[in-house]
Amino acid sequence: MNRISLLIVLLCHCFWVIHSSAFATESKKVVRFAINTPGSAPYLYFDTKTQDYQGVLVDFFTGLETHSMYVATYMDSSRARNEQLLLDGQADVFLSSPVWLDHPKSFLFSDPIMLHASYIYSTRNFDGPFVSQEHPNASVCTRYGFIYPVLQAHFDKANDGLVRVDSSSQTTMATMLSKNRCEFTIMSEQNALSIMFDDTFCRSTFYQSPNIISAVDLVIVVRPGLEELQQTINIEMKRFIESGEREKSIERHSGRYHFPKQKCSTQK
Repeated sequence: MNRISLLIVLLCHCFWVIHSSAFATESKKVVRFAINTPGSAPYLYFDTKTQDYQGVLVDFFTGLETHSMYVATYMDSSRARNEQLLLDGQADVFLSSPVWLDHPKSFLFSDPIMLHASYIYSTRNFDGPFVSQEHPNASVCTRYGFIYPVLQAHFDKANDGLVRVDSSSQTTMATMLSKNRCEFTIMSEQNALSIMFDDTFCRSTFYQSPNIISAVDLVIVVRPGLEELQQTINIEMKRFIESGEREKSIERHSGRYHFPKQKCSTQK
């Protein structure tokens, strides 16, 4: 083969590789994931160091992209807007629990990705299980726009109930608790593990209630009409869980910590 023929073959090969790569990228279907900005670890959160989103959901969708035709993009939203964004066709999925939705019958749901177990946290040790009635007029740091079904009746009481103190994020809730601006806070164990053990709270001691306040399955809420996406997510969910990748991801984004969280050992 002469040099000209070899050059033609090489050029054709390069063109085929580039074209195939471009086609593979273009053939991916984009899944628009609506985030409760700024998100919350370990599920999905904005990492200021990398300047992009990280978390268990990012790890899951990375696997989905590898094993299917779908690729996820992330869009800032809020819990109050997510349902309408899906109904209007402006977003495709978001993370939630069916019991938290205003219109659960309007959506498709994936199989559960993990359990959302919520506890009460305090800077003082618990003598026993947390019972709302035993803490009349106690202030509880909460996240704005979030519904806490187990505590709602106590928040609604005119006298001797619980006093709700809203914050913009779980990190702010932990900050307010550490500064005694509220007596308790409520969040999922995974949220608490990823937030309260951060160096930001090196001077703080946090305790977890011995009893679970509420527990619900977290699922990926899917826009109606995207049954194929729902089925593909479930296939990847099974692989993600059975392979052990989910547990590794949770550990990576939450850390190997246990409550009570004591002050840093270097703190005098």
